[in-house]
Amino acid sequence: MKIYSKKTAKGYRLKPETHNLIKSLQELTLGDADEVLNASCMMYLSFVAGKNFEAVNQSKENINLKSY
Repeated sequence: MKIYSKKTAKGYRLKPETHNLIKSLQELTLGDADEVLNASCMMYLSFVAGKNFEAVNQSKENINLKSY
């Protein structure tokens, strides 16, 4: 049985191509949209900044990024 966490819809509008990419990644990773988007954003941040980042604290109030 999968445990679901409470999620708040943010109302972001994405292009259909982006929705298709998210669905493809969900199928490959067996993860939900939040996990896929979080990992994708972290990878993109690492690419842009030229460093490896990892989310250290993922509470609602504060997300700290740790670079390596």
